[in-house]
Amino acid sequence: MLRGLMTLVAAVAAGWLWAQDLEVRMGPEQVYLGDAFSVQVETDAGRIRSVEPVFSLPAEVGGNMSGMSQINGYTRFSRAVTVVPQEAGVYRLESLKVRLADGSERTFEGHPEVTVRELEADPEVSLEMAVEPAEPMPGDAVTLTVTCRTPALTLRGRTMSPFFGQDFFQGTVARAPQIHVPLPEEGDSPLVQTGSGELAEPVPEGDGLVWRVTFPFKAERAGEVTFSAPMVNDTRAEVVEGELRPRRSLAMGRPLTVRVTEPPVEGRPVGYVGAIGHDFWAMAELDAHTVRLGEPIRLTVTVRADCDPTLLRAPTLPPLEGFRAVGAPERTATEGAVAFAYTLRPTRVDLLEVPGIALAWFDRGERAYRVFETGALPVRVRASEQRPPEAPPPGLTRDFSGEQWPAWPWWVLGVGAAALAVRLTWRPLQALGRLARTLFAARRPLSRARAILSQTRDPAEAAGAVRLWAGRPSLTPEELRAKLAPSAEADEAVEAYRRLEAAAYSGGGDVPEARATLRRLLPKLRFLALALLLLAPAWAGAADDFAQDRAWAASLEAGRPEEVAAAANLWLDLARAGDDSRATLTNAATLALLAKRPDVSFALLTRCERLHGRSADGDQAMNATCSALSRPMPGWWRRVAWPQVAGWAAGALGLCLLLCAVPRRGLWPWRAAAFAAALILAAWAAAEWTAATQTALPEPLTPPTEVQ
Repeated sequence: MLRGLMTLVAAVAAGWLWAQDLEVRMGPEQVYLGDAFSVQVETDAGRIRSVEPVFSLPAEVGGNMSGMSQINGYTRFSRAVTVVPQEAGVYRLESLKVRLADGSERTFEGHPEVTVRELEADPEVSLEMAVEPAEPMPGDAVTLTVTCRTPALTLRGRTMSPFFGQDFFQGTVARAPQIHVPLPEEGDSPLVQTGSGELAEPVPEGDGLVWRVTFPFKAERAGEVTFSAPMVNDTRAEVVEGELRPRRSLAMGRPLTVRVTEPPVEGRPVGYVGAIGHDFWAMAELDAHTVRLGEPIRLTVTVRADCDPTLLRAPTLPPLEGFRAVGAPERTATEGAVAFAYTLRPTRVDLLEVPGIALAWFDRGERAYRVFETGALPVRVRASEQRPPEAPPPGLTRDFSGEQWPAWPWWVLGVGAAALAVRLTWRPLQALGRLARTLFAARRPLSRARAILSQTRDPAEAAGAVRLWAGRPSLTPEELRAKLAPSAEADEAVEAYRRLEAAAYSGGGDVPEARATLRRLLPKLRFLALALLLLAPAWAGAADDFAQDRAWAASLEAGRPEEVAAAANLWLDLARAGDDSRATLTNAATLALLAKRPDVSFALLTRCERLHGRSADGDQAMNATCSALSRPMPGWWRRVAWPQVAGWAAGALGLCLLLCAVPRRGLWPWRAAAFAAALILAAWAAAEWTAATQTALPEPLTPPTEVQ
């Protein structure tokens, strides 16, 4: 019995010594809630695989770290775990189980303690959070600023931060407080962080320091995001009774809610392009102002705005007359601007216009929508070159030249007038008076043109002044060059006129250099102004080349009755504008006959024959018109052109003047006969001219209706 009792006591003692082979330390003895303490175990029984502590209060255990050391030939193994307390109080180690690498276990019977204290807010440290701008919109750059105010530490006359840390050499240096700013997840936030936070140098403020941390963001869409409260949980030093003592510092700010708002939907214009800012500018331009029917033309709208370029969207084109938009616009981003390119195709031959484009944007300063409108752009569309012009309908012609009448009657008249002028002195004086009146008349358009060039700043009005000076309702730079004698002044004037035309087409601003050049050169070209004035009656009746091309293209493309009537109306418009050429009247008459309006065709053919005389095409059209009207052909005396009769009258008058210049009395019967013939022929010519020009032209044709 005694032997068994001794054996039991020896076993218990050996077990107790074996268990106490563990050395356990917990520290620090006092921590604040939110901090961590450690449990370190050492033993020489073998390598430690795991440590499982159990505490009297809830805690989170993690962060195992093992080690090994040799002292005097003995090897000791250690392992430390980190413990994060969950609440304030006294953490007592209830039990500790240690597993070794060989599978054996050890237990520790001691109960060390760690006191966890509640951390109170530091009244001397404050945190504030704000964003700029306060009401951001999509595309804005947003800056989040966290301001921390702390007391300053004054040592030996120096003001420094009360927070300290260690440098590379394990020395103590002043540092910034540890400011924790919880940022939202990017997937759920309308704000996207574009860079890391930056801590600025502290700024003295009273007895303390101000620290500012900024975070850059970008507002990408409308929405709401809440930033959690920033926090400072750090240890700072303070002077107590002349000594530096550490003090735990806790401060927490307030959460901040940021709302990213879109511009209001109410009152938003139709042409809103998504720009939000203070400045906005746009420009529309074409790659060509003259194209053929069917050829594409490129319209480019360039937009500049002080906002995020990704917010800009393609403008909506207004209704286009004579154009068809093809495909989607192409977007091109350049430095500080975004360009949208549209492909347009003209659908008819005409002098068309791309209307101005209204672009709406939101003015952030005024909190209101603004509308920016580009200028209209003219486009001249000519007939397509692919359509064969050699196959027009019967009776149509492109010969716009007038009838070439013989010049000998006018030479006879000139010789007679010159012969009689030798005897009569009032004839030269009368001619000089007419010349003076002509020169004075030539000065008037020159003076008006120079006055307009000196007063206006509109390039379109300045270009119109040049056309007024030239006596042409429409004038291209090439036509102006053709009418000027080759010289350096002429080249300079043409180039200045070209710049005015380009500025007028593109809607640009004033071109003062071009206006000054033309105002300086127009007086030097006074002889050209006189020549243009003398030829103005002939040019006033001449139609614009583009209008003739337009009417010719419509005639070639006419197929349905309404298209034939529309083509006939184009030729009638040319005649009403003063174009009384043979081709214009003949083509209008031919198309009127095809549109089942022989009465209109007869009136136009009669006008053509009285102005230009008979021709093969005119005789064919007159026969068809008279057959459709069931009436006989007009007499030959009604089909003689007034220029021909005027030539006969000029020849008779010239013969009379020659006879008057001969000093013989026996020639008076011949003089009287020649003078009477000249008067009769002149009256006939005047009657034919009056009947041809003073008779009103027919009204526009309406498409014929088919009888069912």
